[in-house]
Amino acid sequence: MAFIPLAAGTIFQMITQHGVDAAQQAMISMDETHQLMLQARELQHQEAMDDRSEVFNEAVQERSERMRERELLMDLDMSDRKIDDKITKEWLGLIRGQ
Repeated sequence: MAFIPLAAGTIFQMITQHGVDAAQQAMISMDETHQLMLQARELQHQEAMDDRSEVFNEAVQERSERMRERELLMDLDMSDRKIDDKITKEWLGLIRGQ
């Protein structure tokens, strides 16, 4: 009869240990799932940032192109003004000379 309390204690210990093992395994599975969800969110965030970066780079390139075109037009305008000033001075010289 001394065997029964010993056996009952051993069985209880095995059941308790099995419950602890199951709980630990469940916690590990939950942690792995959480890590996978975090990785998925990080990938989504990175894709969104990549898309924004691409759009931003395109906008900067377009702006730079417009600025180059504007500078070119300003240079052409300045050249036209210099030519107009030269022609005006020549006309004034012709008029004064007569």
